[in-house]
Amino acid sequence: YGIHIYRNSPTTTNITIKNCVLTDWDRALYFEKYSDYNTLINIIANSNGDGIYLYWSNYNTLTNITANYNSRNGLYLYLSNYNTLTNITANYNNDDGLYLGNLDSNILTNITANSNTNYGLYLSDIYYCILTNITTNSNYYGIYLHNSNSNTLTNVIANSNVIGLYLEQFSDSNILTNIIANSNDIGLYLYRSSSNILTNITANYNNNCGISIENAL
Repeated sequence: YGIHIYRNSPTTTNITIKNCVLTDWDRALYFEKYSDYNTLINIIANSNGDGIYLYWSNYNTLTNITANYNSRNGLYLYLSNYNTLTNITANYNNDDGLYLGNLDSNILTNITANSNTNYGLYLSDIYYCILTNITTNSNYYGIYLHNSNSNTLTNVIANSNVIGLYLEQFSDSNILTNIIANSNDIGLYLYRSSSNILTNITANYNNNCGISIENAL
């Protein structure tokens, strides 16, 4: 690993990492288990396996992060709650731009995730997260939510993907506002996802349909 932080019990580590360039590592920056209350500023993590990887790490602040051309994911967060991510660029990764799984109450602002092989943002089993000012173009799926509830997505641009924004399998009670999903195969697709609120949606020039709602209430 380029930088690895690990604790075997809950600890407030209070580590600040800034102005780093990390290249050619399996995981450029790895926060593993109980790495809490840390600050990352001005990090470039390009051409690694994973750029930034947080596992079971809470209350961290990540600002001005670039994670491009990684062979897996730009940023990977799993079982990590109450983190704040601002000004994140994750383009041209071989898997996902950002992967978030099994977590809650994260705040993501000013995220760019373009031209990733699979997903711009992959969100699975996430709850009470706030995502604002998201641009995710030219991926397979722009934003994918699976079994993810009570999240807020505002000011999203998801163009030129196969599906711009996809809510699948019990992704319920989410709030989507100011969404642009143009020039995809499907702009916005809700499948088995109910009680979502959609406001100010633009879905033009999509090949199949602008908005598809299937088995959803």
